[in-house]
Amino acid sequence: MGERNTEQWAALNFSDDPAQAPSRNVRLPLETVGRLKPGVTVAAAQSQMDALVASLREQFPGDYPADNKWTVRLVPLKENLVGNVRQSLILLLGAVALVLLIGCVNVANLLLARASARSREMAVRQALGAPRKRLVRQLLTESLLLSLLGGVAGLVIVFCMKGLLLRLIPESLPRLNDLSINWTVMLFALAASIAAGIIFGLAPARQAGRLNLTDTLRTEGRGSKGSRQQTRTRRVLVVTEFALSLVLMVAAGLLLRSFWDLSKAPLGFNPQRVMSVQLWLPSPNDPKADIYGTAAQEAVFARELLRRSRLLPGVQEAALGAEPSIPLHHDRNLSALIVEGRETQKQPPTVERSQVTPEYFHLLEIPLLRGRLFNDGDDENAPQVAVINQAMAETYWRGEDPLGKRLKVGGGRAGVGQRASKTWITIVGVVADARTESLANASVPLIYLSLYQETPKELAIFLRGDLNASAIPKEVQAMVQSVDPELPVYGAQTLDDAVSASLEQRRFSMAIVATFAITALLLAALGIYGVISYIVSERTQEIGIRLALGARQGTILQMVLRQGLGLAMAGAGLGLVGSVIVSQLMAGLLYGVRPTDPLTFVGVTLVLTGVALAACYIPARRAMRVDPMIALRYE
Repeated sequence: MGERNTEQWAALNFSDDPAQAPSRNVRLPLETVGRLKPGVTVAAAQSQMDALVASLREQFPGDYPADNKWTVRLVPLKENLVGNVRQSLILLLGAVALVLLIGCVNVANLLLARASARSREMAVRQALGAPRKRLVRQLLTESLLLSLLGGVAGLVIVFCMKGLLLRLIPESLPRLNDLSINWTVMLFALAASIAAGIIFGLAPARQAGRLNLTDTLRTEGRGSKGSRQQTRTRRVLVVTEFALSLVLMVAAGLLLRSFWDLSKAPLGFNPQRVMSVQLWLPSPNDPKADIYGTAAQEAVFARELLRRSRLLPGVQEAALGAEPSIPLHHDRNLSALIVEGRETQKQPPTVERSQVTPEYFHLLEIPLLRGRLFNDGDDENAPQVAVINQAMAETYWRGEDPLGKRLKVGGGRAGVGQRASKTWITIVGVVADARTESLANASVPLIYLSLYQETPKELAIFLRGDLNASAIPKEVQAMVQSVDPELPVYGAQTLDDAVSASLEQRRFSMAIVATFAITALLLAALGIYGVISYIVSERTQEIGIRLALGARQGTILQMVLRQGLGLAMAGAGLGLVGSVIVSQLMAGLLYGVRPTDPLTFVGVTLVLTGVALAACYIPARRAMRVDPMIALRYE
């Protein structure tokens, strides 16, 4: 009761009387699971199902008319489970790969610096007869050992933090309970560590094996500690690291702006102090169908349920609706739409449809724009009426007044739409759009029908007031089962929780990418700090001479900062190109912000450039304090 992902399994039957033949004109929207035969593709199976549907239409034209959109659609189970989060998971995988690559580039830079510092040692060992291959093998072994130890340490951290990490993952992600660290994951992580150690330790090892013994042994003290090739390689690595960091930070910035805009978008309804609770009425073939079997009986039950709901503690308002009327419930009720005067359409469009009581709009504070709302007179004995939203009016009657227009809807969920598909429905009101399907889409054409004219089997009770969220589910259950003790009551939630839950996937993606982006920013700062520190130490003698000849400390500061800024600008140029490509790929995850949003691109570039300058400032300050006498002593 009230828990998410609650499941109940029951045998499916269409009649309790084996002698009663099932009717073909009652079609339930069932989801069937099957396994294809070996060698049969989804496309081939879909073609066979299409042929079966066409055969049914030809054989039973009265039950399957040409204008009915009933069909069978095959969807791979994996796609059905993860299709809506595939793009988010790919984005997270890309963020992980970028952080791994940035970390490896940083390690390669450090290994180059270490190899440069050991260049004299390697030259001496070569002069004493050590083969170059042996030196390369030694450096690769050291690099491999470091990466392997890092991989093992990472796995230990993951094992220790597994529970915390799983709690951070939103429940809406599919197959959450299947997440585990198995041998395949461990082997992949260790293999990635080994590969990174070999690939990014290869450049320092090869450069150590190509030393010019005469030049290296001649260099002493604070002279040049590395070749121009080593310096150029380190600068290229820093530029690459800077570019990758900018790509990741732009992605995080776009997701952050998108999440902010989405969380501040107007809902079109007020979720505060509102709870919804669901229940299920017996189906037409149920033994208790005599209690709920007719529209009049169901309407009487709905009115009594509403009356008792208003008497619950803390309840100020109450309303009823079909299950799809629960905002952000992701349970769509698509129906074929026939507009009067446009009956000749070969492929009728589909539209969202829900049944509600007159109190529904006032309880959720959905404003009326034109016409009227439902009233108690819109019952099973009155002509059918409908209220539509603004998106519906603009889609089908743009430039016209939809009030008084007539339509038919059909092909809905089980037990829904039998009367609405046979009689013309008159539009009596237009309400504002509400983000009832998803926060990202406010313009979904939607038809509201009077629940008293056709009561659905899947009901939702809406309550507004000073509610005790933990006590209300039990109170509603007791109230409903005082009418019928066999009615199931489930799915209690506050609409504030529904709004928050609808954001959790985006919130999770944004938080993870932002964490990776901050990590990348720190790694880029460390990388550029290391390169500038190396350049300063390499030019210590030059700086001492400049100071001895009268150069000001401010000039030395500008010189060092200019070098760091040049590396940052080169990385920013490459990073902006990569960011444009990546942002286009993640356009489907954005809301209210363009993939090439200039504010995000410029802001991220300025932040990263500022961090680069801050990282350069420490070695620049050290360069300003070089003592010319100490620097020149080594000449």
